Amino acid sequence: MNRKISFCWMLLSASTLLNAQFSNSGNLQLHSGANVAFYGNVTNSGTFTDSSTVVTMRGSNAQTVDGSAAITFNNLTVNNTSATGVTLSQNMTVRGNLALTDGYIYSSTASLLTLTSTATTSGASNASFVSGPMSKTGNQAFEFPVGKNTAYAPVTISAPSLATDQFKAEYFEIDPDALYDVDSKDASLDHVSQCEYWTINQTAGSSGTTVTLSWNTPRSCGVDYLPDLRVARWDGTQWKDEGNGSTTGTTVSGTVASSSAINTYGVFSLASISGSNVLPIELLNFEGRCDEVYTMLSWSTASEMNNDYFTIERSTDGVNWQLSGTIKGAGNSSEFSNYTYSDSQISFGDITYYRVKQTDYDGFSKDLKTISVTNCRSNSSTENVLHVYPNPSNGVFNLACSKDAGEVESIQIFNASGREVYYAVGFQNSIDLTALEGGIYFIQLNLKTGTLLKKMTLE
Repeated sequence: MNRKISFCWMLLSASTLLNAQFSNSGNLQLHSGANVAFYGNVTNSGTFTDSSTVVTMRGSNAQTVDGSAAITFNNLTVNNTSATGVTLSQNMTVRGNLALTDGYIYSSTASLLTLTSTATTSGASNASFVSGPMSKTGNQAFEFPVGKNTAYAPVTISAPSLATDQFKAEYFEIDPDALYDVDSKDASLDHVSQCEYWTINQTAGSSGTTVTLSWNTPRSCGVDYLPDLRVARWDGTQWKDEGNGSTTGTTVSGTVASSSAINTYGVFSLASISGSNVLPIELLNFEGRCDEVYTMLSWSTASEMNNDYFTIERSTDGVNWQLSGTIKGAGNSSEFSNYTYSDSQISFGDITYYRVKQTDYDGFSKDLKTISVTNCRSNSSTENVLHVYPNPSNGVFNLACSKDAGEVESIQIFNASGREVYYAVGFQNSIDLTALEGGIYFIQLNLKTGTLLKKMTLE
């Protein structure tokens, strides 16, 4: 059973271990020199005064920091051994040292972690970092200890001009292409990474700084020639070449700095001016189509590095996945490669989701793309037992079914992406879709003895 300790007024002046859920609704003062360890959640809805103490989040279960009032710590140590770590549900500020020993800090725009001009950090690693946005104020060079999932991916800015300058940074371990077209780039860039990106925004001040990005194997998908690495910045329409002012490290891990100070911030990623530094498995496409009783999948890559094999996974809901099969990869290749795979383990009339994953020789796996395929294993008898008219229609569709109406348990309608947009119990003689956008839809009649599916066009 969880215990809860609530305070209206308290002064802590020595080493204190709080093993219960902690809630402050009054005036809590941590005296100078005190060492306080929280093992449960911390809720602050009052006045919280931290005078040169060391506070440790030391839970073995997931912890949260919440309440109606923001909280400021002097020195904060995160040493949470749970798989989840510490989640912020309220703004939190650190003005001394943030020691990241074990466990992640999960932040968001609404529940932001802020470090003041006097704050420092230490100890960040793959085992402990900030997952989400964090803000730093001050005129010192600063390495943001950010990451995602289990990947630590720091990004650094040089010293801003003013102590009041403020920057916010976050790391994303996903392909930037969906939001920031990697094919739209300066002519000097051969390619932009499709494995990761960072956002860096200046929220106060106007100082220019040098931006330094990090890489790590296997997180960054492949660095093999440091001189050709570049810092790339998305300017709203294309990726700009911000140069290579210096590099550190090896092909396993290191950093690359922009060649000069940057005054316009936003989205940043690694890039290369040559075919070296493959960076991603460069997936050109991933498509699926119905071929009688099979789903035929095909995909192409422009380049591969350290690629052992591809995994094809199947799902009926886009959430729960199961293995369908594997295809051997090309290993290391800078040429186009084409792949095909057929799947016969599908149900009549279902929408099936597929995703392709890549696994390198080190055992590291990464999701590349997800698609949906609709109406495989179509049955010609569907045309005889289910009629939809008019089709196309401007909104109202009439239904006629040679099956008895009592055989129809429910009706579902899906859009072209496989998302359900309509559901009704039992049979309906007509369906009004005028509230939906025009396009292709699929109506599915769920019978006691099977399923019927038909395509509909809404004009």
